[in-house]
Amino acid sequence: MPSVRADAYGLPATTASSDALETYDRAVDGLLGWDAEALDRFGAAATTDPRLALAHAGLAICLFLDERFVEARESAERARTAASTQTLRERGHVEAIALLVEGKVHDAEAAMTRHLVDFPRDLVVFQRLYFVWFWQGKFGEMLDLSSVLTRYYPASSFMLGLHAFALEQTGRCDEALRIAQAAIGKNPRDAWSVHALAHALYELGAFDTGVTRLPPAIHPCAHLGWFRNHLLWHLILMHLGRGEYERASGLGRTVFERELSSIPGDLHDSISLLWRLELCGLPVKDRWRPFAAIAAGRLDRQPLLFHAAHLAMALAAGGDWATAERQLGMLRERAARDRTGLTGQVLVPLVEGLHAFAAGDYRRTVERIEPLRGRIVELGGSRAQRDVFHDTLYEACFRAGDPDRARRYLAERVARRPDHYWRTRGV
Repeated sequence: MPSVRADAYGLPATTASSDALETYDRAVDGLLGWDAEALDRFGAAATTDPRLALAHAGLAICLFLDERFVEARESAERARTAASTQTLRERGHVEAIALLVEGKVHDAEAAMTRHLVDFPRDLVVFQRLYFVWFWQGKFGEMLDLSSVLTRYYPASSFMLGLHAFALEQTGRCDEALRIAQAAIGKNPRDAWSVHALAHALYELGAFDTGVTRLPPAIHPCAHLGWFRNHLLWHLILMHLGRGEYERASGLGRTVFERELSSIPGDLHDSISLLWRLELCGLPVKDRWRPFAAIAAGRLDRQPLLFHAAHLAMALAAGGDWATAERQLGMLRERAARDRTGLTGQVLVPLVEGLHAFAAGDYRRTVERIEPLRGRIVELGGSRAQRDVFHDTLYEACFRAGDPDRARRYLAERVARRPDHYWRTRGV
């Protein structure tokens, strides 16, 4: 008979099997630590005890992240059925996750926020809410809630890593660095804490330290899937920051071009890296073609506005103008249905500006992107990731022959972070 036990965070979990609960706890650690085996662990826990609703919910998250959306919804429905007679914690956890994988983001956000009031130690729910906010550019909300919740997790590297990244995204980089290092000290395999370390060092302009510190920090994270590539992308950014353009280019080939990937995270990194190399004047035109082909096959999978912008970059830079225009037309149609206004007010003009840059029309690039400077954050993504859009504007000012505007933006850019390219960029 199933009984109410306590999971690793002391929260109710209804199961007849101690083995299922132990496997579930390991799966949660995997999800929080970006372990590629998390999906299989949740699946094993659900198989061991099909009435363990939390395991079905965790499996739904992993399937959703893998873009296996039908399977994710099916797993969420199994979780709902199992949880219907279980504890308030389990019902609330499952419902919040089910709403998320069903694409009801606004409802899921509200449900997760309510759930965490009663169950602040439900770290899986917090991690999901955290990333909902990440893709909405709500970094203040991420920091506010992580600041409240950290006291409930005194020994958790995962919570410290989440908090460190939120600190960095809101400009508190020294604190972020200290907390990320403490988290890694507790758990060297905590990939998100290594990620927070990379962000903090980068925003502090500590490129030399980053090149030295990141490889040994990344090394223990051999259990990752695509997220290991993302950590290596951060190492590549350090080399770019130092002006080691050929080194950065070569690493990009090794990490992203030996085995092409259509995983969104890999695409964001590979596409934005090639675009950055072009901004720095490197000849990478021949490397765009496979990424343009992947982008052309993903026009039915661009719910994230941030992702849509990267597909647009690949299509335009790769010279597939027919598909680029088709995507832009799709986004304009979507704008008419978007009640937030973000698609029409931010994404469409941004894509138009990116198209203009790829076509060499730098004055139009400035015209389309400059009014968006304060709103690009609403597309989501980190400060380091969003730099590619701002840097496109700045470079366009130079190439358009607009020295006054170029000087003004150059001063701002170097003051924020003194990357080699911008420190040495002449007007």
